[in-house]
Amino acid sequence: MPFCPKCGAEIPEEAEFCPYCGTRLREGKARRVHGEKHEKREKEEKTEKGEKHEKEADKTGPITGGLILIYLGITFYLAFNDIISWEKWWAYFLLGLGGILIIRAAMISVMTKRVRVAYGSLIGGVVLCLIGATGVLGIKHWWPLILVALGIAIIISALRERKRSPRP
Repeated sequence: MPFCPKCGAEIPEEAEFCPYCGTRLREGKARRVHGEKHEKREKEEKTEKGEKHEKEADKTGPITGGLILIYLGITFYLAFNDIISWEKWWAYFLLGLGGILIIRAAMISVMTKRVRVAYGSLIGGVVLCLIGATGVLGIKHWWPLILVALGIAIIISALRERKRSPRP
């Protein structure tokens, strides 16, 4: 079945107008075949772009891993030498780990020139920073509520995005 050139909805081959948006459709099988080839080419280009961004994002893996190991060593050193307490070590570690994930998100955004590609690292980094900060500040009973609030915000954001996106 062909697709509407305006809204992308799947439409019956014999339709003269799109049943979803009312756009007058091109007639003739040759044009439909050309449209399908064009759609296939666009999908292939999107796939290639996505793979390119994934490869660029993968370059941040070794840097992120190295930073985590360095920070882990620093926090262990500080705890072993009683500069930070073992009771709060986890909070300092989560705070730094969150910062590293935020740095990773920034690197991915710069490398791919697309902020959306880095949302996972950014959200994870912010969550870890918030949990770590509550532990460092001694208000560790708040972090479960922060997680619930962030979860609700993410769900609401996803539902709003779904309403804005046209269905194919």
